[in-house]
Amino acid sequence: MLFRVFLRYRRTVILSVALLVSFLLLTLQARQEGPLVGLVERGLVLTVTPFLKLYGSVTGTASRLWTNYVDLRQVRAENLRLQEEAAALREEVRRMEEAGVENARLRRLLDLPAARAFDLVTAQIIAKDTTNWFKTILVNKGASAGLERNSPVIAAEGLVGRVVEVMPGTAKVQLLTDPVSSVGALLQEQRVTGLVTGDQGQTATLKYLPLLAEVRVGDVVLTSGMGGVFPKGILIGTVSAVHRRSGALFQEATVQPSVDLARLEEVLVITGGRAPGPAGGAGTRRGREG
Repeated sequence: MLFRVFLRYRRTVILSVALLVSFLLLTLQARQEGPLVGLVERGLVLTVTPFLKLYGSVTGTASRLWTNYVDLRQVRAENLRLQEEAAALREEVRRMEEAGVENARLRRLLDLPAARAFDLVTAQIIAKDTTNWFKTILVNKGASAGLERNSPVIAAEGLVGRVVEVMPGTAKVQLLTDPVSSVGALLQEQRVTGLVTGDQGQTATLKYLPLLAEVRVGDVVLTSGMGGVFPKGILIGTVSAVHRRSGALFQEATVQPSVDLARLEEVLVITGGRAPGPAGGAGTRRGREG
């Protein structure tokens, strides 16, 4: 048992014995015990020196490795901290860029001519319903902000729709592309009127145009102001196709809305200074303009 322990720790035991003997010889030399001490001392020094050198080399290497390990841990911790700071800065830059884009959109809204002619409320879109049958959005302003049913809704590019349902803090807006929506319309150049209604896609249809009117692709379509809901002169869109059916009493046109309704984020709701006329009008369960 002791032999196994000795074999396992033989280097440590030999080094310890050598150091102890060196200490004893130094003590004897200090007492001047004779020449035998010097001879034994020299032999012992020659024997122990390689072990001492090895010990010094091992301890020095271990010390350097430990120091490098500690430094590496500190460098890694510093790198992690810097990465976290960089991620936080990138997030802050992203928020600032998004705020700048939002401010630019709001400035465009507030610079509209309508912003100086009417009482307006800025609202953000918080939900969308773009099913095939009903196309509506939900905004974060309601009756407490002055919104009413049939309040016109616009964006920087033109007409969006109208308010069809009002809650205290929210309101539902019917888009002009809703199949049951209708808006009195005016062709800017020809000065002929019609009715813009929604369809199943992302466009609208301009109906009841006189057969003799020279309607062309690219013609600008504005609100006519008839019906008492939408003020006159708000941009609706442009004609993208003209339809003249044989035997029909009127011609029709496909209208591409000027507002990209799929990417809309903020709107302006007109709460005062509307065109004169009856508020609302009848025709459908969600309100039509005739």
